Amino acid sequence: MNRKKKQIINAAHRLFIEKGFVATSIQDILDEAEIAKGTFYNYFTSKNECLMAILEFVYEETNQKRNEIAHGKNINDEKVLAEQIAIRMDTNRKHSMMALFSSISLLDDEDLQAFIGKQHRRELQWVAKRLKEVNGANTERFALDHAVILLGTIHHAVHLLKINENKEITPRKVIQFAIDSIKPIVKGHSQEVLFHADMISNVPEDIGENIMFLKIQTISQLETLLKEVNKREGNHTKKGEYLQFLIGELEMEKPRLFLVESVLMSLSKIVDEREVIGNERQVFQLLWTFIEKIKEAEAEK
Repeated sequence: MNRKKKQIINAAHRLFIEKGFVATSIQDILDEAEIAKGTFYNYFTSKNECLMAILEFVYEETNQKRNEIAHGKNINDEKVLAEQIAIRMDTNRKHSMMALFSSISLLDDEDLQAFIGKQHRRELQWVAKRLKEVNGANTERFALDHAVILLGTIHHAVHLLKINENKEITPRKVIQFAIDSIKPIVKGHSQEVLFHADMISNVPEDIGENIMFLKIQTISQLETLLKEVNKREGNHTKKGEYLQFLIGELEMEKPRLFLVESVLMSLSKIVDEREVIGNERQVFQLLWTFIEKIKEAEAEK
């Protein structure tokens, strides 16, 4: 995401929170971002598309931080899962997402509702996958049931605390309570499955082909980013060295994931999160996705 697009998104995000999505016009966004109409339409075809970009940006930020939390830790550790779930709540609070969702909840727009539905399915899929990893492969059949119960408990508990203005019970305490609450259900789950995985899954994909496509795409994006960094910051910078290493590692037949993850973590730390430069965040997210796909393929062997 380049500076100008980020500038538009930030302006639109502020206005959607302050005035509400419906009450905000494209002209309001132009004035707030101090841009011409043509500049807006270079990046977005509509106000709805701008909103979708905001939602996707927050999703990508959440996913990247979740990956960083899990780096080097045991995927079976429920404390890691609890912290990853908390990251979603922290990120939503940081970006005032509840206020934003409230302003768009009643909109009757098929594309927008489909996009929000897709994000909801992705979150359920992620939670179900993580619960299977924490509770064991033998719980996979019921993982979506467990994810629905877990997220439902968290959602309604947080809503109740908000209604009662209770600040003594923290979100992390709610999450741990929810995880503890489903343990008896996981342990003694009946043979009946209410929510089958195929209810939210997409068409089955060829993981091998998908990994190869991601690999090619990721290398290409890293090379583009390296050129941007060298042009902007000069050659032989620490950031450039990290990017060059990642490119070389991914070009190997079997990239060493532990090294890729370690370098990616180091690279993320030297990027100023207050200012998104070039397409760094997008490239990092793409690389984390590539790592996840390789791990999924290895787990299925």
